[in-house]
Amino acid sequence: MKKIYYLLLIFTVPGILLLYSYSGGSPGGKTGSPGDGGTNCTQCHNGTPQTASGWITTDIPPEGYTPGTSYTVTLTGTHAGVSKFGFELTAEDNFGGKFGTLALLEPSRTKLVNGNHAVTHTSGGTTPQGNSNTWTMQWTAPANGGSAVKFYAALNAANGNGNTSGDVIYLTSKTVNQYIPPVPAITDVDPSEAQQGWTGQITITGENTAWSGSPAVVFKFHDDNSIVLTPDAVTVQSATSIVADFSIPEDARVGKYDVFVDDLVLENGFMVDIYDGIAQNGWNELKVYPNPAVNRILVNAPADAVVRLMDVQGKELVHRVAKSGETVLQLDGLSRGIYFVSVQNGSQTKVMKVMKR
Repeated sequence: MKKIYYLLLIFTVPGILLLYSYSGGSPGGKTGSPGDGGTNCTQCHNGTPQTASGWITTDIPPEGYTPGTSYTVTLTGTHAGVSKFGFELTAEDNFGGKFGTLALLEPSRTKLVNGNHAVTHTSGGTTPQGNSNTWTMQWTAPANGGSAVKFYAALNAANGNGNTSGDVIYLTSKTVNQYIPPVPAITDVDPSEAQQGWTGQITITGENTAWSGSPAVVFKFHDDNSIVLTPDAVTVQSATSIVADFSIPEDARVGKYDVFVDDLVLENGFMVDIYDGIAQNGWNELKVYPNPAVNRILVNAPADAVVRLMDVQGKELVHRVAKSGETVLQLDGLSRGIYFVSVQNGSQTKVMKVMKR
């Protein structure tokens, strides 16, 4: 009989010690997370874990966490008739690696375990209020972020019978994405084109911008950024709107310009056209057609007028001297886009924009 008692003691005492030791907190690595190998409280307590949702809450904004910022994580478990309620919670990245830093907010009720990568209850933190228990802790996001964070927790709703039978294990989790700030951009330039010699105001509109003070505004020729148009004055109307006063030189390079505001750029955001300062009187007979055109343009101009076809950079592509009737400008071999027809008659010049389809 003594041998039987000794055997009972051998098997019973470690079990009692195990229960007493775990009443002061999880041994660590029992959250059911991928980083913990899926191990949970059922390794020591009988039964199949149940899944619960909504038991982990945080004060992280809906748009996500900001790297390097600290947040409060709250875990609440509910079970009818529970006698003691314990837990272990951890935070991991998308690959199961421990993610961020956990810290205590209730040192008398919680403690760090698993190399400080998890929080569990103390013996003073197992007493429920009614049928539930709540614990709070702090999580600080890594300075570099780089992943969503997923909080995993395993909870033991103990029935208080002094052994591992009859307890109910719950698993719960919550995923929070990293906050990615929206990318600022220039969205509109109004007006988006003007002639050489033009003076006026140009409104630049942005999205997700925070313009203030004296932002640097310049227009740079798209194909040669050394050619720059600089405003006479810049006024910030709001975080997303700037008004720039421009006096475009009469000899400004014709073509498309990139619009810069500090380090933001809108490529080909502005167009400088060839100056057209000649009155319409005496030019009523001048016709340029068809427009848009495909293969050729017909110019009905005064005899002996000089007719030129130019690209948007002002480069002369075709040169003709008008005869009586129509002058033909061939477009074969030219790319689709905008061109200019210049007609010079004596001291007067007329420039018209045409489109090749």
